Amino acid sequence: MGFIERTKEFFGLSSTHYKDTSVSASADSTKTNPIVKSLEDLNGRWRKERTEVGDYIKFGRNDDIPEVLDKLKMQSPTHSGIVTKKSKMVTGNSLTYDEGTVARGEKTRFEAFFRNAEGLGRGVEKLFGDAAYSYEHYGAVPIYIKYDKSLKRIVQMKVLNANSVRCGIPDMDGEIPYFIVRRTFKRSALQERDNKPRRIPAWNPRKPVRESIYYYKNPRSNNPVYGVPDYLSAYFFITADFEFGQMIANSATNGFSPKVLATFVGRNMTQEQKDDEFENFKGNFTGSAGEQVILSWVRKKEDAPEYTVLDVKNLDRTVDVMAKLNDSKILTAHNVTSPQLFGIAVSGKLGGTGEEIISSYYIFRATETLPNRKIHLNSFNYILEKGGYGKVELDVTDISIDPDSQTSEIKDTEETKDISNE
Repeated sequence: MGFIERTKEFFGLSSTHYKDTSVSASADSTKTNPIVKSLEDLNGRWRKERTEVGDYIKFGRNDDIPEVLDKLKMQSPTHSGIVTKKSKMVTGNSLTYDEGTVARGEKTRFEAFFRNAEGLGRGVEKLFGDAAYSYEHYGAVPIYIKYDKSLKRIVQMKVLNANSVRCGIPDMDGEIPYFIVRRTFKRSALQERDNKPRRIPAWNPRKPVRESIYYYKNPRSNNPVYGVPDYLSAYFFITADFEFGQMIANSATNGFSPKVLATFVGRNMTQEQKDDEFENFKGNFTGSAGEQVILSWVRKKEDAPEYTVLDVKNLDRTVDVMAKLNDSKILTAHNVTSPQLFGIAVSGKLGGTGEEIISSYYIFRATETLPNRKIHLNSFNYILEKGGYGKVELDVTDISIDPDSQTSEIKDTEETKDISNE
């Protein structure tokens, strides 16, 4: 075999000796983050859990996805702020309804229900806010519904915490017939007296029962059982935000002092004495109130301690660049079009012009706020219609941020501002 032939074979170019050593893409070979990995069973063979009132599908491999989402929210101020602000933007300034759409003879009852749907002073507007937050944070909204004794009219509604709700085993049509509800699904609390499971049927407006649950979810959840939020792809960046916070806290605790290697020469000390001296040295020269001056008394010059600063070049700049990149990934996962809308500084800008912020607001409103709001309005209107109050049309009013606007409020029914020529 000549040189050219051997070269072809080595690089896999010979048609007679070519072997396909590539690895085909597959679900098993594609890497993902831990939270998505935990949810994979929801698209395969479900993991079930038993209770004395019925079985349910575990929410993740360890049945703790809502708890994971709660911890993620506490790990990142950027992520937490976005979730809260997005839900507030969906909720808007106020929730109203068209009295002409309420069923004849039900206006007085509906007015009372609108003000006190969950309880005294906790009306539909409060429920709408709870639903918006649950959707942005958990990707799903479980609503408890209670009828009067005649089963003709809904008299109570409440948005349940997604932590406290699990889906029952689907029927032959793939529909969830019931839900298991308890205060918490943490294993450490399953035997607590106040944590007994309850089996509540799924809401069926054609066959109403006294108590039921209506569960609607993010249409992009990618599984047939539970709703999950859009930001799951940012798992590593949200947890990294927590690590950046720890680095800053550690620097503040150490008085922003550099890491130092202190070498003491010729000290005839026991290990216990060395440990004590180390703690004394660290206590004196670290922390926000640490000493800034070190004074050593020695008999001979060669006995003087040696101090070496463990300096990492450009560490501050590296951390700053990585933190900004981290923020940008969290923003992208939340479909945020402009960081400035959420109070996140952009490098090289002092805050952006008024026109930039207004344009960004209307883009985000059209692409994220209004579509999500429509999901809630459709669900609430449907519940109220089938719950005996007629074809009620709820509407959300926003405060206009445009200084040139002739009105201080904008409604969903208005056409979204045309920003194409700005």
